[in-house]
Amino acid sequence: MKLVLLAEDDPAIAQLLEELIRDRLHFSTLVVANGALVTDAIAQQRPDLLILDVALPGLSGLDVFDLVRSSPIYRGVPVLFLTANPDQARSTDNDTRVMAKPFDVDALVGVIADMIGTLPAAA
Repeated sequence: MKLVLLAEDDPAIAQLLEELIRDRLHFSTLVVANGALVTDAIAQQRPDLLILDVALPGLSGLDVFDLVRSSPIYRGVPVLFLTANPDQARSTDNDTRVMAKPFDVDALVGVIADMIGTLPAAA
């Protein structure tokens, strides 16, 4: 089963994302609310997609992104910045995308499915 790692400190948004990913795409999720916990989570189980907020406690999403991209082990993990500050996010390669909050649910599901390489399940 595909795994999406969510780095999101807003519990309501994290819950919404978990439900969307589980119910519409049938993927597993793992949520961390602190950027400093992302690398530990990736080390335990490599995700098929990492969704990052820019504004995270601990390490910012930008710092996490730099760590992931600088590591040969994690470099290939696709990253979706889902943030209220899209102008601060980096889209440096084909495996990185940026979406603004608030987001369109259907568009988000489509982007996640596209980044992981699967089609969304029928609603």
